[in-house]
Amino acid sequence: MVAAKTSKGIGPYVDNGLEGATSIISPTLPPPPSQVQGVTVTRGVADGSPSLTVSWTAVSGTGITYTMRYSTSSGTTTEPPSGASTQSGIAGTSTTLSGLTQGTMYYIWVSAVSSDVQGPYSIRVSETTFEVPQRISSVDVNRTITEDQPLLTVAWSTPSSDRTIQHYQVDYRVGTSASWSTWSP
Repeated sequence: MVAAKTSKGIGPYVDNGLEGATSIISPTLPPPPSQVQGVTVTRGVADGSPSLTVSWTAVSGTGITYTMRYSTSSGTTTEPPSGASTQSGIAGTSTTLSGLTQGTMYYIWVSAVSSDVQGPYSIRVSETTFEVPQRISSVDVNRTITEDQPLLTVAWSTPSSDRTIQHYQVDYRVGTSASWSTWSP
């Protein structure tokens, strides 16, 4: 039987059909999977935005999937903050977070899930995303032929940024070749 209780007293009971029953059978849940170990984070760039690829060691068991939580708030060593973003149902042992904020520290926790029972979170890992420069707005190419050989001059505009550009990378190919080469001035 069930009744609501306030500081003024207990309300009327509702008969749940178990009055006089000698025992109530409750389902037994399987034990949770073990804690995820070996979590690593690799910085990258996906579609011009910073990304983080998170990998971990597989947890033994059948039907294991993983839940990853991430946040710019640190939470605790083994518990993400309540507002952390979630990726769930991850079938493998890695996933990539993309579209992240440049130059920002992200904190990450991973847990294994089996039969809808979630194991403990991994030890928190963290990484700061790359600061990706803005796109170069214009490129000028000038061809000059000298006595001995043709000369190609390439000039571009400096992207506006509050970050120092360390170097530029020029990718090129000769003619209709399918392969590209890289030159860093």
